[in-house]
Amino acid sequence: DSSRMAEIDDEVLQDLYAWIDQIPLSRPKKNIARDFSDGVLMAEVVKHYFPRLVDLHNFNPCNNTEQKKKNWMLLNWKTFKKLNFELSNDVIDSIINAKAGTIERVLLLLRTKMDRSLYEEKAAHASDAPEADQASLRHGGAGVSKMSPSRSPKAAGYGRPTQQPPRKSESLQNIGQSDYVTRLAYEEKVQECLAKDETVEILQAKIRRLEHLLHLKDVRIDDLQSRLEELRPTGQPQVQETKKVAVPRAK
Repeated sequence: DSSRMAEIDDEVLQDLYAWIDQIPLSRPKKNIARDFSDGVLMAEVVKHYFPRLVDLHNFNPCNNTEQKKKNWMLLNWKTFKKLNFELSNDVIDSIINAKAGTIERVLLLLRTKMDRSLYEEKAAHASDAPEADQASLRHGGAGVSKMSPSRSPKAAGYGRPTQQPPRKSESLQNIGQSDYVTRLAYEEKVQECLAKDETVEILQAKIRRLEHLLHLKDVRIDDLQSRLEELRPTGQPQVQETKKVAVPRAK
């Protein structure tokens, strides 16, 4: 839905597309929702940064809904859990059906989780490194993070063609922890909104079901009232007075 896409800031979207565009993928980039619907390209994205987390031969390109779901469930069980998140069945169904805006939100979440994992991994290595290397890591001396997008303006991909290359997102090494937490909090809120949207849809479906049941009961009540009117003798009042019955006194 275009309204839901509008909830994601355009600059955030363009930065996300630029990030995806700089990752070598196995198929041409045409429509991001359809391209990612079978889970294969998602596996390739994770493989690009964490080669040991994914075995690509387990993921088969497909158009069949059942096989697409198997691919996503495998990602859930084998890969996403190791990055400390999982996707609900409702979200997976939305991705499989190429629902607009869903894959972008999931990619934002994935990128955040991978950023965090890389950050923690580098921090763990820094604690064992010489003091000079630790200072270099803290002040960005290690260079540009591989999570930052880098794409020429003529490269084909999901982002809009521009005269200038898209603004590179700041690497974890070049920003303070408070900035990183702010971005992390934002993207986690995006995932929360996605989950709440799915919950609202489920509740709305339940409301429609209850309204349908109420309608059926109203129809049944009307039918019973019609039958009652048919069975009532002509000319008799709708409510008859109760007849008094004389009770003999005990002798």
